[in-house]
Amino acid sequence: MDPKEIVWEYTLKCNSKCLHCGSDALSSRDNELSSDEVLNLVDQIAEIGFKRIVLAGGEPTLRKDWQDTAFKIKDKGIDFGIISNALAWKSEIIDNLATLDPYAVGLSVDGERELHDYIRGVPGSHEKVFSSVKQLKAKGVTVCAVTAVNKKNLLELPQIRNRLIIYGIDAWQLQTASPMGRMADNMDLVLNADDYYQFAKFIVETREKVPHMNIAAGDCVGYFGSLEKGLRDQEWQGCMAGIQGMGIDSDGTVRGCLSIRSDKAKEGNVRDSSLKEIWEDSRKFKYNREFNVNNLKGDCTDCDYGIKCKGGCQSQSTAFFDEFHNAPYCIERYEKR
Repeated sequence: MDPKEIVWEYTLKCNSKCLHCGSDALSSRDNELSSDEVLNLVDQIAEIGFKRIVLAGGEPTLRKDWQDTAFKIKDKGIDFGIISNALAWKSEIIDNLATLDPYAVGLSVDGERELHDYIRGVPGSHEKVFSSVKQLKAKGVTVCAVTAVNKKNLLELPQIRNRLIIYGIDAWQLQTASPMGRMADNMDLVLNADDYYQFAKFIVETREKVPHMNIAAGDCVGYFGSLEKGLRDQEWQGCMAGIQGMGIDSDGTVRGCLSIRSDKAKEGNVRDSSLKEIWEDSRKFKYNREFNVNNLKGDCTDCDYGIKCKGGCQSQSTAFFDEFHNAPYCIERYEKR
């Protein structure tokens, strides 16, 4: 095990209603961690030795104590990042973010003006995001755009790219919108195999055309095939949930990855056991820690890359099939058909 990154659903409360939201975020959970529990959890994360904490949601800045938590993360010598829609931001928040010196502030960008506002369910949200980008960049903050790709915004990716270049965005994470949460009710938006291959080609092309921007293909994009070397700097090594990463829900539930929403991925709760006990328990995260090729399912069963790939993204595998090691999207499979 090599603890690197925690992605923390700081609250499920959200002020947008995105069509593709995997966690169906809107209202706070009834039993979210208190401020004292949150600060104690930062201590526990530091004790294990995680290097990075990303506050996500819902919308993390809707909790009044998020800044106290962020400053404690920094005090512990842990890199701090945040993913936000920026809708609730005022100048004070941007000033505090600059003071915190995050390794990155992730802002959701899901289309050009009309489509972005439609997908996120909030008129004016596109304008708010790019107003915030200007202010963050003026203060020297590293800004990352995050785009969840679906059938509606796939064709707008070149226009989004142009806008990100104009606004001086430092990084762009591109990922697929998977059928979980609200997206499960919008299956007409889910990419098919041809869409997915075109999406992967776009990432490779963008990494070549815009080398000054850190273009990151999400772990849901791959695997192997002719595009693999162009998708990421290092060859895909399989899902790292429970090996290098961990997700924490706002009620203290622990998962190998915050994006694996299946109940099969729940490994315990910090109210019942310490985070260290959960992380070091040999019975936890077995789908990755004890993986062998016999665990592969579906079309992944006889793949030559199976031992490395582990069946791709476990979030996608569970979202589509409610089982591990059987991600439906695969470049290698697509090119062989």
